[in-house]
Parts: sequence; structure tokens; C-alpha cells
Amino acid sequence: MRNRTALAFLVALASAAPALAHTHLVDATPAAGASLTASPAEVVMHFTGALEPAFSNIVVTDEKDHVVDSGPSVADGTTMRVPLKPLKPGRYEVTWRAVSIDTHLSDGKYFFLVAP
Repeated sequence: MRNRTALAFLVALASAAPALAHTHLVDATPAAGASLTASPAEVVMHFTGALEPAFSNIVVTDEKDHVVDSGPSVADGTTMRVPLKPLKPGRYEVTWRAVSIDTHLSDGKYFFLVAP
């Protein structure tokens, strides 16, 4: 009887695993800590799961906390991107919020540099 109970528990746990998965950032361009010699045209992020476009976004700001996006961020499938204005040399902060289609939230921030 214990074996059946344990087996039933394991089957239930295994079938619930995909529903419990959160989407996570896989990589970003520019990468965290990158030092670039030219202004990037956009920030592109890739995630482990599909995103809910209405609730996912990227905001890029300069050292004075001014937004340097040249348009809204767009989420499509597992990718999210935002176009940028031409960036001057300096430090930029990327703040992102990703809501998966199963409504789990992940978010974060990182910096990159544009050097002369």
C-alpha cells in the first residue's frame, strides 16, 4: 500500500512540474557588464518560456535616470526587445519584467557601458 501511495505522489508531482516552472532569463544582448565601443540599436532578451506580452517589458535608462528607449518594448514568444536611441558614452541600466503565460513573474536589472 505504501508503494502505491508513493507512486501516486510521484506521478502527481511529475505531472505538476511543468505548471510550476517559472520563465527565466537565458541571455541578453548587450550582456550584463558588457563594455561596448558603439551604441547598440536595441536590447534583446531571451527567456526559457513564452512571455505574456501585455505584462512584460524592458526599460533602459542612463546615469541620470532618463529613459533612452526609442519605442515600446515588444515580447514575442520567448524573446523580448526594446529599440534604443543613439547612446552617448556612459553607463546604462536595463530593468526588465517578464511575466510568463502561466502568470509567473521574474524581473531584474543589470548594467552595460558604452565606452568611447
